[in-house]
This record gives sequence, structure tokens and C-alpha cells, in this order.
Amino acid sequence: MKRIAKLIIALPLVLGTLMAQDISKVATTASQFLKLELGARGASLGGAYVAGVDDISAIHWNPAGIANFQRPGAYASYLNLYAGIQHGFMGAVYPMSPTDFFGLGLTYLNSGEMEVNTIDFPEGTTEFFSVSNVAISTSYARKMTDRLNIGVTVKYVREQIWREVASTFGFDIGSQFNTGILGTTLGMAITNFSSEMKFDGPDLDVKVDINPNNQGNVDKEARLYTESWPLPLVFRMGIKTDLVGGSNEMIKSQQNRITLFIDGNDPLDHELRFNYGLEYEWRQIAALRLGYHHNYDTAKLTGGAGVKFSASGVAMKIDYSVADFGVLDLVQQLSLGMDF
Repeated sequence: MKRIAKLIIALPLVLGTLMAQDISKVATTASQFLKLELGARGASLGGAYVAGVDDISAIHWNPAGIANFQRPGAYASYLNLYAGIQHGFMGAVYPMSPTDFFGLGLTYLNSGEMEVNTIDFPEGTTEFFSVSNVAISTSYARKMTDRLNIGVTVKYVREQIWREVASTFGFDIGSQFNTGILGTTLGMAITNFSSEMKFDGPDLDVKVDINPNNQGNVDKEARLYTESWPLPLVFRMGIKTDLVGGSNEMIKSQQNRITLFIDGNDPLDHELRFNYGLEYEWRQIAALRLGYHHNYDTAKLTGGAGVKFSASGVAMKIDYSVADFGVLDLVQQLSLGMDF
């Protein structure tokens, strides 16, 4: 078991090093919706969440995070993206034993209807299409020790543009390690490791005039070629540390906690990026959050808030986030979590 734990910890480091050596594959991956920051708490912290994730959105960020649950839980999140795009997540976690945890997640994205434009009808054909993406995930996490969690996720990913469909399987692997020093936790995860996916469908069958200068010739049946692309592989490494209160034994506080989050984010199809987050929590009831994205094209500042309460024996938490995407305007997200 110790050898397995060492392998799981080392694998993200090795793959992350390999990814860092190749920055030439910009815009060469599919299923970009898998890179969206899922869950209001993580989004409000600027995406710096791989070490600190302790809710069911860990299925997306770092599967090791679901090992932080003591009771069964359910979670839902809705993101109102730019241009009318809708993105959401639903998930659940069940502790099978004090050391073993099982999770299920469903992520979706829908573009809404768009009118078909062609060369002959640039203003629209009165026919409409949409883009829809879905990922169905199954996660398992284990507490290796009282400080080390490891986790894996297997997912089925499907994309559809009009009547063309592409699908593949992928997996994530991650770990969280509580150092026991000043409330500091280290996190690592590699997500969306997969084979390639390729669009196929009836609209790729076309008829082509192979000699347009020769009138009267018969159009030939042909098929448009689509290339294969992998899922957007991402390596994350991060740190979460309690500056005041929480697990910090040097600066104690029963009512206040201030926590710093920092992530390094190295996607296969982009250069190295950094995420920063700061959270203030009062009496484990209410929280305020700030975040910042470094080396992102549009996303910069983020913020949000959260509240925890209990109703009929169910522990509930509601989180809200808002992110500034520059010319794409503000993006808001709302999440609801319940522990039964």
C-alpha cells in the first residue's frame, strides 16, 4: 500500500515535468469546459483550490479532497457564463468506511440555440443548432494516514455540436498532504488524462463538385475530415495555509480564520499559470473570499462569500462567486452543499 501511495504522489510530478517541457500545443485540446472553475468557493478563490478543496467539487479539482467527508453529502453548482452559456455540476459523496470514500459527479455545459449560417445564407438559414457537453465522473479516495489522502477519478466525456458527436474516457489522480506545520496542506493533481476524441456524424457527408468549371458534371459524394484531440490535460500543485486561526498553532483564534491559497496550474495547451486566493471565515459560519488569476487571457479578479448553517440535522452551506472576465463581463456562480 505504501508503494501505491508513493506512485500516486510521484505520478503527477513526473507528468507535470513532461508537460512543462512542451508549450507548443496551444489550442490543441478538446472539451475546454473541463477547465472551467467549478464550484463557487473554488472560483471565488481564483481557482487556487487543489490543496484546500474539501467539498464535493473535489471530484473536479482533486479527487483526494472527497476523503475529507465524515457524512454522506450532496452538492450542486450553477455557473452563468458569458454569451448565454450555461454550466453546472451535481455530485454526491458517500463514506464507505472511515478511510474509504466514493463519489459521483455530473458536469454539463449548454450553449443555447444558435442559428446556422452558411456561405449562401450568411444571415441565417432559420435552422438552429446548439453545443452540449457532459462529463460523468466516478471517484474513489482513501485516507492513507491521518495526514495523507489520495484519490482517483474515472470519467466519460461527450461533446455534441449539432448532430456531430465526440466522446472518450479520461481519468484524474491527486493527493493532499497535511504537513502539520502552521495549518499547511499541500495538494497535487493531474486531471483529464485521456485518449483522443474525434467528431463524427451525418453532417460530415457532403457532395462536392470536383470540377466547378465544367458545367453538367455530377457532384461526387465526399466526407469532411475531422482531427482527433485529447482532453485538456492539466497539472496542478498548490498550498493552503492558515495564517490566523484554523490549524495554526502559532496564531490561535476561536472566532476568526484567515487562509491563504496558492496554486501553480500547468495545462497541456497553455503556458504555466498561477492562482491566488484569500479567505476570511468568522466563527465557522460566514466567509469572505478574494482571488486572482495570473497569466490568464481574460480572467483576473474574483470574489465571493459563503455561509454555513444547520437545518433539521442537515449541515448546509451556500457559496457565491463573481469573476471579472474583462470584455466578457462578470461571471457569477452559486453553489449549495449538504451533509446528511
